[in-house]
Amino acid sequence: MIGIKSYGAYLPKYLLPRELIGKAWDFPIVPGTKSVAMTDEDSLTMSVEAGLDCLMGFDPKTVDGLFFASTTQVYTEKDSASLIATVLDMREDIITADFTDSLKAGTTAVTRAVDTIKANEDIKSILVVAADTRAPEPSTMWEYGFADGAAALLIAEEEDLPLSIDDYYSVSANVTGPWKRADKDKFIRTFEVKMDARFYFGSITKVMSEILKRNNLKPEDISAAAYYYNNPRMHGRVSKMMKFAGGVAQNSVFFQLGDLGTPMSFILLIGALRRPKPDAKIIMAGFGDGADAILMQVQNRDALRSLGKTRMGFTGHQKSMKNLKNYNKFLDFKEILEKDRYTRKSSAVLIWRDTASVYKWYGVKCKNCGTIQYPDMLRSCYVCRADDQFERVKLALRGTIFTYTLDHLVGGTYLNTPVPRCVIDLDGGGRVLLNMTEIEKPEENVQIGMRVELTFRKEHEGAEFKNYYWKCRPERGRP
Repeated sequence: MIGIKSYGAYLPKYLLPRELIGKAWDFPIVPGTKSVAMTDEDSLTMSVEAGLDCLMGFDPKTVDGLFFASTTQVYTEKDSASLIATVLDMREDIITADFTDSLKAGTTAVTRAVDTIKANEDIKSILVVAADTRAPEPSTMWEYGFADGAAALLIAEEEDLPLSIDDYYSVSANVTGPWKRADKDKFIRTFEVKMDARFYFGSITKVMSEILKRNNLKPEDISAAAYYYNNPRMHGRVSKMMKFAGGVAQNSVFFQLGDLGTPMSFILLIGALRRPKPDAKIIMAGFGDGADAILMQVQNRDALRSLGKTRMGFTGHQKSMKNLKNYNKFLDFKEILEKDRYTRKSSAVLIWRDTASVYKWYGVKCKNCGTIQYPDMLRSCYVCRADDQFERVKLALRGTIFTYTLDHLVGGTYLNTPVPRCVIDLDGGGRVLLNMTEIEKPEENVQIGMRVELTFRKEHEGAEFKNYYWKCRPERGRP
């Protein structure tokens, strides 16, 4: 049986009330909020968070591959999946691939994961991660919709899985919009929104209708339908066209979080799995220059409910989110306003040499006295002074602030300062120095003894290369 063994999600800490957008541009107010990534977040860092959530309780080295899906990939000629796999501490002898340039990249990656597992007896599981951080053009309706988030599904072949993948069906369609040219366009463009909607209705209903027909099912046989949408009215119209019963079409995301792009159907699916019915049949569908429909069935209701209790998922992250208080903060997070920004240099040698400590988050433990230290730079233990007695150990992603300082001059500027620089005693041993993110009024809210979580974030660009490292943040509830 091939199906979903685990799932995970990540949502940024902050929500932007749409009312602030309307007031900024004197637009009609659209209700609700949308999730907004911070300046130090992108599709790659959010994918790491979703992957950590998905693999909670599993050894990452047992996973045989990682597929990354996004329309906002960090590089166009560099594999993001390999970096995500490195940070998640997966094996080197795995398959990795990026699926890009279409909003259905996530569902397409799932179908390719199924095919890969079927075709190769040495591959038993693939982690599929989807994330997007699309930048909307200011003073347009896109700004009300585009939102940021990530989700992950662990596709595996085992005898007993929580959710089986029984079939999938895809169509391709050469639509005329929306689009964004890689060499010229900063924001999404389109000819005619009405035509975009027509292409959407045609593709999304076709794949879901066909998957029902191929499996001798009727609309009333479906317990949940998690299909991509960017407009609540369009979502409702699709539900009527498909003749789904009330409550089947999952519609709990747009007004709360916005149009998440590639991971949206994943998030809708995760929401539907909170209260699974025994043997329930579920459809997940993605749209973008065509569409994919994936038919699933609940095989182990208790296992699904257990996953929901041990992962932050959709609801756990949502409970820890906060509203932004002004529109200018959103512009700053998205770096939409042009300004001179301080840049640092990068070193290919250091990145290569320090991958285990910087990305995979390993320290060393002294075999003589048991002291754990970080980073791995010295031959001698700084406690007992024993030489060459170290063994590599995995460090925890939680800890307690031992001491801290507030830096009011970061990177030669006073932007977004002060920044807390925290010395953290990690759970299980090891002491590290990290910057803090997701903190408001640090002069009041940072305290010695404060519990923190570690999160993988964008640090800076040096030599026109993106650099990443770990930061700490106030606890959001990660298990």
